[in-house]
Amino acid sequence: MSKNVGLSKDKGKRRHVTNFYMETLILVVVLVAVILVLTRVFAFSADLSSRAGRLTRAVHLAENAAEAVAASNSLDTLCMLLEEDGNAQVRQEGTDGILTVRYDEGMRPVSDGKFCVEVRWGLEDAAGDFAESRVSVYWMEETEPLYVLDTAVYLVPHLTGN
Repeated sequence: MSKNVGLSKDKGKRRHVTNFYMETLILVVVLVAVILVLTRVFAFSADLSSRAGRLTRAVHLAENAAEAVAASNSLDTLCMLLEEDGNAQVRQEGTDGILTVRYDEGMRPVSDGKFCVEVRWGLEDAAGDFAESRVSVYWMEETEPLYVLDTAVYLVPHLTGN
């Protein structure tokens, strides 16, 4: 009889150890699943934060360009206000002039920057005393702008030389 009691204790002990290993394995699987989910959430969060930072800088660049438009009486004056270290180019597209200015990620003017600020300058009336502008900010070589701002300026005759 004492032998049977010893065998049942061994079986109970083995069952207890087996249950412990199974519970530990399940906990490890759950922990790994939670870590994988959290890793994806953090990666997604980092991507959103990066995009939000780019959008914030794009808004600041557009605001700066709009302020320069308000202080300008021509596309040439606008170019002089925004150009630094060869980061600006002017081209004509129909009756509108387009000024392209480039900035790096820190919003410093550089000729090959990742931010491209495009200012479209167009006179809206025959007298030439009202100009509308559209400021578009692009990231790298994307075709869709990060931010677009429409603005206009009345050209005061003593500023234009008329």
